[in-house]
Amino acid sequence: MSIDLILKSLNDYDDATFPPVHLWNPPLCENTSFLIDIKGDWYYNGSIIGRQRLKKLFSTVIKKEQDDYFLVTPIEKIKIDVEIAPYIINDFEYDPVKKEIIFHTNFDYSFPLNNDHELTLKTYKGKEYPVVKVRSSIEGLINRSVFYKLIDIGINQNNNNEGKDLMIKSFDSLHRLGKLS
Repeated sequence: MSIDLILKSLNDYDDATFPPVHLWNPPLCENTSFLIDIKGDWYYNGSIIGRQRLKKLFSTVIKKEQDDYFLVTPIEKIKIDVEIAPYIINDFEYDPVKKEIIFHTNFDYSFPLNNDHELTLKTYKGKEYPVVKVRSSIEGLINRSVFYKLIDIGINQNNNNEGKDLMIKSFDSLHRLGKLS
């Protein structure tokens, strides 16, 4: 399948909404490769996709089945190799009085850090990376600068559980940032 055909099949959806991919179960297309690397760069058949608007559109039609990600249109489904997560969390807003964090992704999608969007640590090539559920079990990698700021907030909140883990509170939910040394 070509990118032009993918775009044509998504003509009825704009880049501000999420199409109902959970209702779509088209046949798998196996002659195409997509990759999202650890930096959040997207590749199609080995070539980088540079157009942000195109990547943003594709990010709205990602579906996760078990541990695999797929780009899904009404007419076909393409497996995406994802090194860590399809989204990158590149910014956030924090209300220190209410202790509420709103994350922002690299595709202009925002969501709260709460029980529905839990933060966990994911192991990749022997290292742990902070990820958060963005939507429909689809994960986002929290970038380094954002994670360091979350650590500062966690230290200031002083939510460590018996001195073993550093925790952060947001929307009345606690999330583990890692072990304390």
